[in-house]
Amino acid sequence: MRKTIHYSLLTGLAVAIIGLPLISGRFAEKASAEQSVVSMSNGAYSSSIQAPVIKPSWSFPVIPIDRNQYSEQAVAVAENGKVFAIDSNHRLVALEGSSGRKLWQYGDQLTPVLIHSNGTIYGMAQNGSIYAVTESGKKVWTTSLGFTKAGNIYRIGSTVYITQSEQTAAVDAASGKLKWKISEDKDSYHGLNNLMETDGVLIRNYNVQGSLTFEQINAYDAKTGKKLWDSFRTSFPLAVKDGVVYSLANTVMIDDDPVNRKVTIAQYDLKTGESKGDRQYRWTEAENKDGTFQSGGIYGSAFLHGKDLYVFQGKALASYDFWNYKADSKPARKWSQEGYEQLFPLSSIYEGRMFYQDFRTGGLIAMKLASGQFIHYDYGDNPTVQADVFGKGVYVGQSDGVFHGYDLMTLKPVFTVNTGSRSFGPTLKSGGMIFIQSGNRLLAVKLPASLK
Repeated sequence: MRKTIHYSLLTGLAVAIIGLPLISGRFAEKASAEQSVVSMSNGAYSSSIQAPVIKPSWSFPVIPIDRNQYSEQAVAVAENGKVFAIDSNHRLVALEGSSGRKLWQYGDQLTPVLIHSNGTIYGMAQNGSIYAVTESGKKVWTTSLGFTKAGNIYRIGSTVYITQSEQTAAVDAASGKLKWKISEDKDSYHGLNNLMETDGVLIRNYNVQGSLTFEQINAYDAKTGKKLWDSFRTSFPLAVKDGVVYSLANTVMIDDDPVNRKVTIAQYDLKTGESKGDRQYRWTEAENKDGTFQSGGIYGSAFLHGKDLYVFQGKALASYDFWNYKADSKPARKWSQEGYEQLFPLSSIYEGRMFYQDFRTGGLIAMKLASGQFIHYDYGDNPTVQADVFGKGVYVGQSDGVFHGYDLMTLKPVFTVNTGSRSFGPTLKSGGMIFIQSGNRLLAVKLPASLK
């Protein structure tokens, strides 16, 4: 499986300005032109990126990116040297990755929700049906679901799952036969984007509204869709092993001790949801003088990478051997995060780097786990809208429509592309090409040798 890291800014961008103190005194008289009431600078400056500006090898019109309607929009997918995209006429088209030559087209009135799996493209139509088409453009099947606002498609084994907020459908991948379709309470459930199947059990996460809104996981029989159990205030599983589900528990407003902090990992029986106890990873902090209590993100989240559980403890990052748990054990390793409390963990490690998003700039930040050094991939001349990591490269789309490619290891800017649009979708890669989703165009760029 190709390793990628990507994220986008969906909530807008802001630039913080830090004021300098005003200094009084006598100065020479200035010209009589009207003066501003307040004038200040934060001492920062915008530096241009010194990298060759290159032109795309080709471009192709696609439907414009609309994150309000499709939060996980996939205008295109790239596999095996080809690109499969929804064009400006809402048809599925196949393009040769190196030249942009159109190979075939299929259907009409299609939506930007599609995946590629095992040589087949699965996508959604505006009438709520799901379709399957081979890489050569041959229709395999189409099935009516009534999911006119479907958000995600997943293929797991022999089943294709489709989600639409509180609704879920399961379809046989080979025949298109509907296995089952279920719906939770639309007034309290809002579906999130994670779904997994293990040992005949399907687990999906939601935001569920009660007196307060928290994440919840629901477990279903994968064959029938029958609900087996649910757990409120529980995050999507870190792992499932030997019939036990391990999930981060949300204890906000239940255990808000500002000094004696902890992360709780709940354990459930996969089939029944019966509690198997929990684990606690503890640390202490100095109490905030302003009386605020911070939780989540860098203040108390966790994720599992291999055998290592990484726990974000505010000013520190700690790792533990997850499969050799001992109560109140000390971390195997620890890194300082002091001065970086504005970061949000992306729960991803690649090439020995832990990745974060900077709330202030939207930029991509990484920590070298070998040394604890923080490195910045947001030294562009405008805020980051979209960032993706593939292989040896980091690809950043800025709010001014300029797109940069950086060397992952050296941070050196390698190339720049002027896209002409402020909106970006996830960058795609296949072979020696990347494909930039920008506005209503798909742009193909041949990668320099250093990034292949």
